[in-house]
Amino acid sequence: MIKKKSVLFVVLWGISLSLLWSQSPKCVADSLYQKGKYPEAAQAYEHLLQEGEHADLYYNLGNAYYRMNDIGRCILNYERAALRDPGNSDIQFNLALARTKTIDKIGDDSSFFIIYWVHCWMNTFSADGWAYLSLVCFFLAGIMLVVLRFLSSSLLGGIFRYVCVVLVICVLLFNVFAWVQRNHLWDKTGAVILKTTPVKSTPDNSGTTLFTLHPGVKVKVTDSSMKQWREITLPDGKKGWVEQSVFELI
Repeated sequence: MIKKKSVLFVVLWGISLSLLWSQSPKCVADSLYQKGKYPEAAQAYEHLLQEGEHADLYYNLGNAYYRMNDIGRCILNYERAALRDPGNSDIQFNLALARTKTIDKIGDDSSFFIIYWVHCWMNTFSADGWAYLSLVCFFLAGIMLVVLRFLSSSLLGGIFRYVCVVLVICVLLFNVFAWVQRNHLWDKTGAVILKTTPVKSTPDNSGTTLFTLHPGVKVKVTDSSMKQWREITLPDGKKGWVEQSVFELI
């Protein structure tokens, strides 16, 4: 009798855990998205992000905004997801797809194949990923140095020395990549335009309109000294002033 009660307790406990899991905030948000309730799903993901930032949540939020045809906020959240998980192919693909929906097509120096190749290689892993690889290489180099002390063969010793040098170079290179990725994450100058806005020559509505930007354009904030205005720089080098309310920092 006691054994049957124990089994029943375990079964009920398992069912309770399943119900709690199925009703977790993340599952509720995902369920709203799957049902096509995109505004409600976006609101749920926004609430989850207030509790803690994560690449998956930003990615899902970007998907919800994409479904709502809000390209500005869609790209904004894909950019935030890519900062935290640059090697994620799904994020990169959806970000590239969303960019095709923007009105303004602005090129930058990353179109040069060498710079583009370096960026792609560096974005294979996040800062934590590169730091982890650096530790692995450092550990292997240490083992190589210990083994070298007991090697009598000059040929094998030469090979081990060469491998050890390569590993040390990798340690230095991976630390540089981790530092660059960390700086990208901490950099608070990147922004995405969310509203169609004229770009002014001066921080004032009476200034000359230089050109107009539409939602989804990624810019860099280069001057925040004015109260309600910010100077921005585009990837192609153009500059101007916009109101602070028309963009959001990545």
